[in-house]
Amino acid sequence: MRHKTKKIGINLLKLIVTVSAIWYVLSKISFKEVLNVFSTANAFYILGAAFFLVLSFVLSAFRQNLSFRNTGANLSQVLNIKLFWLGLFYNLFLPGGIGGDGIKVYLVNKYRKNGIKKNIGTMLVNRISGLVAVGMITVVLYYLSELHIAYGKGVWIGIPAVYALYYFVLRLFLKSFLKIHAALFWWSLALQIAQFISALFILCAFHQTADLFDYLFLFFVATIATALPITVGGIGAREMVFLLGAKTLGLNIELCIALSFMFFLLSAFFSLGGLYWVFFPPFRREQVPDQLSEKRSEFKD
Repeated sequence: MRHKTKKIGINLLKLIVTVSAIWYVLSKISFKEVLNVFSTANAFYILGAAFFLVLSFVLSAFRQNLSFRNTGANLSQVLNIKLFWLGLFYNLFLPGGIGGDGIKVYLVNKYRKNGIKKNIGTMLVNRISGLVAVGMITVVLYYLSELHIAYGKGVWIGIPAVYALYYFVLRLFLKSFLKIHAALFWWSLALQIAQFISALFILCAFHQTADLFDYLFLFFVATIATALPITVGGIGAREMVFLLGAKTLGLNIELCIALSFMFFLLSAFFSLGGLYWVFFPPFRREQVPDQLSEKRSEFKD
């Protein structure tokens, strides 16, 4: 009972932070200007952004299956992609409850019996490798941008440092994934590059041709912020970082918020496809291993 009350309290706090962040952002921008940015968007570039966003989802699913197979869960790529899209839906539309990661951990353990802890490790290692890739791209974008931050010249050290930390964390806490740490990183880098191109297409759709690397640098800083479990599904955190970052770096605030909103809307639209697998679960054609063993015993008897 106490655990349930604590969980409800945490989720309620996240909701309050999310609503507060969105309210604060909307109070500091001209929503009319944001809508104007949307109304003049080039549909061709929006389609390009959508394509690369979906590609990033597919690449993320491949990374997930690499991790699951490392734990002994034998999932076909088709089954894995169904499971991944189901997780997308839960993460975006029902965050704070079971969540997408939780439902994947539960289902894979139920039908593959490879262990809850191993599956939790899969979720953790995917997130960690993803953050490593985001961190490296952020550093590269800083050097490509026109931005000048105090002590920024030495920020390159972050590239080897963040990978060393990634390796160290796996060696200490997730040793079973150490043999695939490089493959996980390359999958993570590939999917983040796809999201980079998606964000670039959105900027082009909004007719932004100058300071592209500045905006993309801020986009990836905001991506890091959404990984922190302080808001519902990361909503509000990205917009807050865009607002404060745009003010600090002298970028167009309304354009930054429009970029954030468009990326979220595209993500939400394609994540909605996971609703199908709520009604037609990925493992629906399979029997739970325990039940299968019981049937075999009955047959022998």
